Amino acid sequence: MKARVIDDLVVVEDEASVSRLLQRGFGRREGHRLYLSLVEAVYLLEKGRLRITRDGRSLSAEELLGQEEGLLTRYAVYRDLRERGYVVRTGFKFGAHFRVYERGTYPKEHSRYLVHAVREDDGVSFTELARAVRLAHTVRKRLLFAVVDDEGDVTYYGVERLTP
Repeated sequence: MKARVIDDLVVVEDEASVSRLLQRGFGRREGHRLYLSLVEAVYLLEKGRLRITRDGRSLSAEELLGQEEGLLTRYAVYRDLRERGYVVRTGFKFGAHFRVYERGTYPKEHSRYLVHAVREDDGVSFTELARAVRLAHTVRKRLLFAVVDDEGDVTYYGVERLTP
């Protein structure tokens, strides 16, 4: 499959490729195009399922990962979740990096988790933590912090609201 970079999105225009990727929970369709986030595109590139170009030149995963600060951390979490069989979508409208669907539930059911990707040496303020917990509780999703260590391993911590 072929794609090209436009700003911070990767665009697939071949109808057969668009259909195949949508069935597997990748991208967002607008008209005849499928728009992939950078983490989705890097994942497909590393799996050998996508060739990505900019101005006629093929791009590597490293070039794409260098486009945005924090992208490498988010990608480590995205790849780990996908490798575990989950469908992973952006979670921006929920104030998180990702929303995650249980295996076999996308797109029939709502996502079950909101996931924040952080490096192990990053700090998270109590205000940020409280906001994330409250929002996840409001939209009836479980909140997970995915902590990426220096070796790229991911550990998940569930955080929930308790009321006395």
